Order: sequence, then structure tokens, then C-alpha cells
Amino acid sequence: MKAAGRSLPQIGSYRITSVLGRGGMGVVYRAKHPTTGAPVALKTVALPSASAIAAIRREIHALGRLQHPGIVRFLDQGVSDGLPWVAMELVSGQTLRGHLDRVHAPRVSPRLAARTTSPSGATTRPDAPRLRAPPAAGGRASIRTALPLLALLRRLTAPLAHLHAAGLVHRDLKPDNVIVRRDGTPVLVDLGIAAQFGGVEGREAIEIDGMMGSLPYMAPEQIRGALVDARADLYALGCILFECITGAPPFAGRDAAAMRHGHLNLRPPPPSSKASGVPDALDRLVARLLAKRPEDRIGYAEDVADALAALDGPGSDAPAASRSRAYLYRPALEGRAAILAESTAAIEALAAERRGGLWFFGGESGVGKTRLALEIAQRAVQKGVTVWTGSAVLRGDPLHLVRPALTAIADRCRAAGADMTARQLGPRGKLLAPYAPAIADLPGVRELPEPPPLPPEAARARVLDALEETLLAFATPAPILLVLDDLQWADDLSLGFLTSLAAKERGHDGLFVLGTYRLEERTEELSAIVRRESARDVQIGRLDREGVAAMITSMVALVEPPRDLVDGLHLHTGGNPFFVAEYLRAALGEGLLARDAAGRFQLGEKALSITLPHTLGELVERRLSALGELAARVVAWAAVLGRDVDTAMLDKLGKFEDVAMLDAIEELRVRQILEEKGDGRLAFVHDTIREVAQARIAPALRRAMHHRVALALTADGEERLAEIGHHHAEAGDHPQASVFFARAADRARASYANGEAIRLYRAAVEEAQGAAPAGVLESLGDVLGLVGRQQEARQAYADTLAVLPAEGAITRARVHRKIGKAWEVHHDHGEALAAYAEAEAALGASAPRASAAWWDAWVEVQIDRIAVFYWAARVDEMAAIVERVRPVVQAGGTAAQRARFFRALTQIGLRSERYLLSAETVRNARACLLACEQEEGSPDLAATRFAFATVLLWHGALDEAEARLLDALAEAERTGDVTLEARSLTYLTQVWRRRRRVAETRAWAKRSLGTAEAAAMDDYVGAALANLSWVALAEGDFGEVMRLGEAALARFRSSALVYPFQWMALLPLAAAALARGDHEGAACYAAALIEPGQQRLPEALTAALEAARDEVGTEDALRRALVRAGETEYL
Repeated sequence: MKAAGRSLPQIGSYRITSVLGRGGMGVVYRAKHPTTGAPVALKTVALPSASAIAAIRREIHALGRLQHPGIVRFLDQGVSDGLPWVAMELVSGQTLRGHLDRVHAPRVSPRLAARTTSPSGATTRPDAPRLRAPPAAGGRASIRTALPLLALLRRLTAPLAHLHAAGLVHRDLKPDNVIVRRDGTPVLVDLGIAAQFGGVEGREAIEIDGMMGSLPYMAPEQIRGALVDARADLYALGCILFECITGAPPFAGRDAAAMRHGHLNLRPPPPSSKASGVPDALDRLVARLLAKRPEDRIGYAEDVADALAALDGPGSDAPAASRSRAYLYRPALEGRAAILAESTAAIEALAAERRGGLWFFGGESGVGKTRLALEIAQRAVQKGVTVWTGSAVLRGDPLHLVRPALTAIADRCRAAGADMTARQLGPRGKLLAPYAPAIADLPGVRELPEPPPLPPEAARARVLDALEETLLAFATPAPILLVLDDLQWADDLSLGFLTSLAAKERGHDGLFVLGTYRLEERTEELSAIVRRESARDVQIGRLDREGVAAMITSMVALVEPPRDLVDGLHLHTGGNPFFVAEYLRAALGEGLLARDAAGRFQLGEKALSITLPHTLGELVERRLSALGELAARVVAWAAVLGRDVDTAMLDKLGKFEDVAMLDAIEELRVRQILEEKGDGRLAFVHDTIREVAQARIAPALRRAMHHRVALALTADGEERLAEIGHHHAEAGDHPQASVFFARAADRARASYANGEAIRLYRAAVEEAQGAAPAGVLESLGDVLGLVGRQQEARQAYADTLAVLPAEGAITRARVHRKIGKAWEVHHDHGEALAAYAEAEAALGASAPRASAAWWDAWVEVQIDRIAVFYWAARVDEMAAIVERVRPVVQAGGTAAQRARFFRALTQIGLRSERYLLSAETVRNARACLLACEQEEGSPDLAATRFAFATVLLWHGALDEAEARLLDALAEAERTGDVTLEARSLTYLTQVWRRRRRVAETRAWAKRSLGTAEAAAMDDYVGAALANLSWVALAEGDFGEVMRLGEAALARFRSSALVYPFQWMALLPLAAAALARGDHEGAACYAAALIEPGQQRLPEALTAALEAARDEVGTEDALRRALVRAGETEYL
């Protein structure tokens, strides 16, 4: 079967005879049972993706378990050609709509149509029922004619209560979806969009549902796309009750907008205003059912039945319906009014003004962070904001946290076509493809050229920039709210993305990020992010007694809960919302909390103080102990698999029978232990449940289960390397765990997830139990050094040397060199030279026939020593090594070695000549570039081209410098290297300024400022401000010169290193101060120009500045110095 609408002779074993109807969710066929020939209704379900099949099959199975005469029976189910189908009882009878038509003379408005909205898209169905207009004046309805309908509705409450007790909500309750059998039994049909609401959830899933249902009967929260529960059905029942009495739904208008407005904003008129003889009690019942807030409605269908039974009329003397299983509601958001109001204002600013932000909610586990974030996300949807969500998991892949957002972007591109992919994604698609398979599969992405190689840190920055730019590109026209849950488990690269955002002083246009994290598990990296000035960090605390009372009220659907229940729960839970919910759930499950005959919840005597455990773990343990054998097995395997559960893997490991597994999962869902995830997977309602469930497994059995999981994941293709390593470790198979952790670390390193790589390499070392391979230890040292943790890197290298064989001379020399590099970073030249001496000693004396590899290693050591001798000011020793190495490098060195050698010489020239460069330094820089261009795939090529351009600039070759800087800028833009882009723009602006081209300087300085701010490069922000101060000087605006120049100096001072080109700000400041008569200030600026850490200026200018310094405050000396600055093209 290829499509839901295709005419088919057979689906599964059922023979199709005709089409009964079509809708947004699929097609309903009339079919015959394969054995009995009895007619059935067979419905196919169109799904957006194959991953949803398991979830829809579980939902169908849950519906099939509903054995009630008032609910259509589900007879069979299956999957045919990738599409799920379900065979249902073909109910005979007339719809409730038909009964309404008989009672109320039909007055049909041609414009009125019930609009049904489904996830596949909003459409007006051709077979949608037409709605009756309200009775015209003079055609007033009467309660007498409605009494048979009220009797029907009372009977309808029984199957509705049964549905709700199973944790399901219909979501499309309307007269057309109720069939009345000939014996008068109403039957609920069309349960194809029923949703699992599961009562109270311990932990909310971060998912935003689309609007579903039929508008004339749709509850306000359903229209808003919020989470729905049984009270949405009771609202719909209220609409039907209103229609039974008056002849039309309460907000039957001329169009959908009017109906939406009515449901959301208008108070419905009392039925007595539309029909005669309506008792006050019936008016009150309808008003309670149609309350805007779910918390203000009647909470249980049985209570509606009781209210109808209390009215005089046919059917009121029927025997009372038996009580269904009691259940609790999801709690309303209590005790968070202040932060909710502030958050709502921020979302409104995002929607109206595109004002972005970076907010975090922190708090202990179970305190309601995710629930609050979900409420804000729903409000954002109502404001027209696009909401994308993501949840971190332990051992997640790089950028796992934002993969759902990248998948949504890929879906948009695929739907809109190649033009959008090229326009909105472009070359960034190639950079992001390794992190999001959906992007990698987009047409045209695979054909894009590979990004040019860059050094690891620059390549990492390029990926993060690509992610940020892509999100911003898609934040038009609708802004984006990115909700990221459980940041305490976020992968390193995702944290890098948040760090990059936090470094921006100005909020992103149209992008708002809201993250949640557990306070007790907050990492140092996350702490650094949330403490940034650009971030808003909110601590979510526990509830006070009033908050606990309000929470209980919303969960038990009572106006005022019992005082002893509130006091006891507040005492036992300390106000933790999840703990409150768990206590209520346990009390309900054990019969300590029950609804009485009047529908009120009552607490058994001394229930809390005597019966219930006093810790959350004990409470969860008690609930798990009550599970059946099969459900307990499913929970055990799920706990071993992890927080998110792949049901296919669960089935493979547990070897469950299909129906039995579906039964067990349904039991666990109803008991609020497992819940559905949006991608067809399962998850524990709260991680505490998973932890307790895993702890209940006997250690030996738990190790065996982890071993089986590791083998099963490996058989699936070894994509989840870190997970496989974790399961091997938990199984006690330490060597295999070490191997997989090391491979996972290699992959993380290749993806620039440096923190994750460090964690995994360390896990590999630990699992090796003293036998870690040298390669793993060395790799650990490499990544530690890359992120600046040099002391730890040196220790890792020392551990590497301890396990290396003595005969591995070249390898040992390489590791000693790396130790030296780690000392160099700390400017400990003595230790660095000692390490390089060890490297040379490891190589031993050269032999006449030494290998090329030996000579390569020797040259690398000497080049390293050259740089250290320079920084240590040991000039003679440096010169000796240069002359010793030069012929070897020039005669037989590799292109990479020649590049390093001449780069070292160039750097020596930069420092010794203080950036006023000689022709010799230019020759060395040119030789470095030539060698780098000859090196195949050099990651340093772009940076070397830029460096050569700046050497030309500081040599005074402005024309060639301009051309090469423009080339460097184009390369930076092509590769997405924002750091290189900021630097190229800065020095191009310096070129325009030295040529005194004011308009170009202004334009390029503004562009440079924006790029440097985006890259959080303070020294380059300062340079841009300094160049703008020069523009202000050229325009005679001395006040602006002072403001911009001082701002530039402040930026320079904030940098850890001394920026050597502060003359760009100091010279305009000196000129402006002198023009304003501030001779002393001008002299101070002039003196700063000739400090040792600054660029050496031309001799004539330097001499004039020294004279001005020696003649402090002398106006003539200052003026002469500024004239010289102009003559030398510096002012």
C-alpha cells in the first residue's frame, strides 16, 4: 500500500469493499472480516514519518483495551506497506447529530461548517457537518423537547468516564462522533485523534502540540495548542449540552474567527436565554462545563451524570453508573506568577520587536522547570513565534541538543525546495551535515565542496558560527524560541554554542533561547554561561503551603482540598511539585485517597503519617513493586537502556510477544511510569523512576543485561559508540569499554566537541585499568592542551611516556616536544627548553643514514627551540640554531617544516622590529606563505595569507596589502571564519585610514565593529571604535572623538594581552584634547604612544613624540608631533 487514498482490494487480511470517508488523518474503508465476513470499518492512518508508527500502534492498542459498550470496539490492527491500520466495529445507528435534527427543526446556514484541524494540515472537509444557526426570534426552543437528548447525554458520560479513566482524551467530541444504537446506547466513535493525557505527569515532555478537533466544540486550551486533558472533552460535552437545549452550539458564528473569539474570550449566554423552561441548575451545569480555565470546570464525567440525574426528566430515574477508576489531573502552574509574567513580557517583545534573549531556569529535580518552560513555549506559539525544542541526554552526540531544530530546518528546506536550501542554508549545510542527518540528506548538500581545512579551534568556531547564522536566517519572518531542556547533560559542542551566544553583548535579532538545568548537577561550563551578563538566570524554588494547596486543587479538580491533605503533603514533600504528585499518585493507587459518592476526594485516616514512605526513592520503589511481572520486566530493560527508550531495541532485548509488550507499555503509561515521546520513543516520566528501577535489579543480572545491550547496539552499526562503551563498562567488560570510549572520543574530537572528547578519553583510560594505550593518553593530552589545560596535558604526556617502549625514539621525541609546547604557553622558557632537550636526547645522535622521519623530527625540535630562545632573549643561541637549521630545512625539509621555520623567523621579526617591519621580515613571511601553499591541505593556509598581508601593511606596502587583505576577507567569508573576517576588516580599515579616505574608513569601520562584536573580540571592537574616532576628527567633532577614543581604550584594556596598535585611538585623542585646550591630556595620550608594548612608529614621529614627552605640556611640541603623525600617514 503506497498511499492512504489508494483504492485497494485488501489491507492486511481484510477485503475492502468501499470507501466510507476521508479525513486529514487518513481514509476509512468498509471491509469484511476474513473469516466471518462481518462488515468492519477499517481506517488507515497517514503519518508524517516512519518513526511515528510504533507510537500510533501503541495508541491503537490502548484504545483496543477499552472494553465498554459505549466505545467503538477495536478488532484488529497492523501495518501495511508502512502505514498503520485499525479494524473497528462498524456501528449501526443514527448519529447524535441526527437526533438533534429531529428534535430541533433544522435551520441550516450555508456558511457554517465545522472545521477540523489535524497535524497534517488545516482543511475544511467536504463531508463536514453543517451547523444549525441559533433559533430565530419567534422560534424559541423549549426544554421539554430537549429532555430525550439530555437523557442521551447522561448515558454518554459513562463511556466518556471510562475513556478518561484509561488516561485518554477524545479531542474531537461532537454530535457527529456519537452514534446511538437502536437500543438507545450512545457509542463514541472516531477515536483516531484520541490523545494520551495520562493524568498528572511527574515530568513534562517538551513538545508543542498543534491544534486538533472541531472548532464549534473546541476548548480554549485546545484552540491555543496547549496540553489537553479530560476537561477538554467535558468542555465539548458542555457545547453539545448547550446545543441539545438551544438548537445550536454556544458560539456558532458566521466564520471560524468568530467561533475562536467566542471560545477564547466570550462568556456563553445561559441556555435559559435561548430556550424556555430551563432550570437554574441546568444553567449552572452548562456554565461550569464551559468555563474558560480547565481548573474552573467540572472535572469528571461522572459528576456531569450526577448533575443531570438530579434534574427531573426522562432518564433521571436510571440506575447510577458505576464509578470508573479515579485519576488525577496535570497540575496547573502554581507559585510562579512573577517569573511567568516576566517571561511572558519577554516573549511578547520577541514577537513584536524581535528582541532576542538568553534565559535559564535552574532548580532541583522535580521543582517544575520544564513545566514552566513548556507554559512559556505555548504562550510563544499563541504569539506567532516558531518554537523548536531539544533535550540533552547523557552521552549525547555533538550538537544533540539542537538536532531537533536542525531537523525542523531541513524539513522546511525540503518542503520549500532547492531554492530555500540554497538561499537560507547555502554552504553552511555542509558544515552542519555531520551533526544532523536530515540536513545531510537534503538535495544538493552532498554535492557541496568540502570546507577548507582550518586549525581545530577555528574549525570549531566555524561550525558554531554556521549554527548561529542558520538559526538567525530561519528566524524570519517569524522569530524563534529555542527551548533546551536538561542542560546539565548537554554535550560539549552544544555548550559551546550557548557560550558563543552568551558572549554577545547584544541580543540576537529574532532568536530567544530558554534553557533549563538541574541545580544540583550544574557543571562548571554551564555555570560560566549562566553567570554571563548577557544571560538571565532564574532559580526556581519549591512551593509554599499555598502553592501546594493550589497544586492539589488543580490535580483533584476540587475548589478546596482537605486541610489535612494539604498540611501532610507540604510537610512530607517540602513543596517539591514532583514529590507532591508522587505522594498523591501513591495515595490514590493504594486507596488512601478516593472519591466519595459526591465526587469529592477524601483522605484515609492518618494515611500520610503512617502508610506512605518518607523519601521519594521509597515512594517510587513502592509503586514499582506493585507492577505485574511483564510490566516489571519492561521497566527493567527500559531502565538499563537509559532515559529515552527505543521500543524496537526494547523488544529485541526483552523478546516480548507483540501484544504482551503493548499491554505492558499501556499499563506503565496509565501508572505514569513511562510516557510517549514525540518521535515514537518512550521515556521515563522522571529520571528518578529510572534510577530506582535500575537499582532494583540484582547486580549480576544488571551486568548481564548491560552486556546484551552493548552487543545489540554494536550489531545495529556501532553508531552510538559512547553508549556502547557505557554498557560495556556497566557490564564489567572494561577492555571493551575502553576501546569504545576511545573511539567515541576520537569522533568527538573530529567534531570539535573538545570537552566531550576529554571526558571520553578519560573514561577510556579509567576502563583500561592501568593498561591504557599510549595513543589514547597522547590524544587526551592533545585535547587538554587545545582547551588551555596545560598542566593536565603535561601529566597526560608524562603518562604516555611511561607506557611507550624505549626504542620508540621518534614517538618519544614527539611527546617530549608536546610537553615543551605546554610549558611555552605558560612562558616557562626554562622548562620548555628542558623538554626540547629531552626530545633531542630521545632522538640520539644523527647517523649518516638516518631516516627521513628522523630528520623531520629533528628539524621540528630545532624550530621549537628557536622560538623559545627568542622569547627568552637568548639571541646568540637562537642565531646559532637558525644557521644550523636553515640549510637542512632548505635542502630537505618538508613544505610544512619550511612554513614553520619561516613563520618562526617572521614572528621574530614582528617582535624585534615592533611591527615596523624590514624587507627581511617581508621575505621571511613570503617564504612562509610559499611553503604553506605547497603543503597539501594545510589548515594554516588562510591564516598565513592573512598574516602575510599584515606584514605588508606594517612594512608600508599598502597597495599589495590591500589586495591581499581583500583576498583574505573573501576567503574568511567563504569558509565562515568569523575571527579571520574580523581581523581582515580591521586592517583593511587601517589601509583606508592611512590613505585618508574618510568615507571608506567610516563604512569599513562600521562593518568591522559589527563583525568584531558578533565574534566577541574586544581588541578588534576597540580598533573599530578607534577608526571611527579618526573619522570624527576628520569631521571636526571633537566630543565624538573623545567618546569613541576612550571607549576604544577601554576595550583595549579589557583584553588579556596588550594590543600593540593603540595609536589608532591615541593619536585622534591627542589631537582632540589639544584642540580643546587640554594640553596635559594631550601629553598623556602622546606619551602612551611610545610605550614599549606599542608598535614602533617611524623615526621622525617617534622623535617628535619623545620631545613632546620631555617638554611636558608644551603646546608647540605637541603640535609638531601631530604634524609628523600626519606626514607619516598615521593621523
